[in-house]
Amino acid sequence: MPVFSQGNKKNWIQNHSTQRLYTALYASYFNNNIVLVQAGYDYAVRLISFTPEYNLLDLGLGINALSGFNQVNEEQTDNFGHIRPDYAQITPGFELNWNARMYAPPFPVVQARIFIEGIGMSLVIYARPYPQGGTNINIGSHAGIGIEYPVKAGYAYTAIRLFHSSNGQVYENNPALNAAGIVFGIQF
Repeated sequence: MPVFSQGNKKNWIQNHSTQRLYTALYASYFNNNIVLVQAGYDYAVRLISFTPEYNLLDLGLGINALSGFNQVNEEQTDNFGHIRPDYAQITPGFELNWNARMYAPPFPVVQARIFIEGIGMSLVIYARPYPQGGTNINIGSHAGIGIEYPVKAGYAYTAIRLFHSSNGQVYENNPALNAAGIVFGIQF
């Protein structure tokens, strides 16, 4: 069925949609010592289908749970008045995003295909101002490259991504989280 068919819309949506579950681990590549764990869900629509097994592009909407862990080398006063170093903080958050993924033609021998993906802008909300000196509400983006391969439940994928979140203000008032990471997911 062509992509822009005027046939049964319910069947078109069922035949051209996919869902993704994934987890990721990122490490900041600047001196702020941040590790970010991400777990997410995306609903995507496959577009520009050449065959039932191959589409060129998909567009998706998603939500992610985030947990940032950073080492803070500041001294703080505890409940008893003692000065102690505070070495670690965990900051939960979430991200609402849209995403695009473009696929290369599949390799017939291994039934895998390479893709590039990215988010132009997303909404990232942390439980406290994050990174240190930042704000609770931030904008985010990511870009990556990966490979998708068939498994019994659908398709699994692995990707390498760059992740960014900041408040979008001028440089002096804009602490940012810039990290590189690896993503593992399943698409069904």
